Amino acid sequence: MHYADTTTNDNGTVTAFCYCGWSAVHDTQESADAAAEYHQNDDADDYAAA
Repeated sequence: MHYADTTTNDNGTVTAFCYCGWSAVHDTQESADAAAEYHQNDDADDYAAA
């Protein structure tokens, strides 16, 4: 299982990230939350490897 979280950047974007090294920058908190949830729960190993 992966444990993803989010952080708001100084420029207003939001980064979703995980201890495994995965990260993705998003324009909104909602989209970053969705990416973090997907990474944690839905085939996270396949998503991280892509």
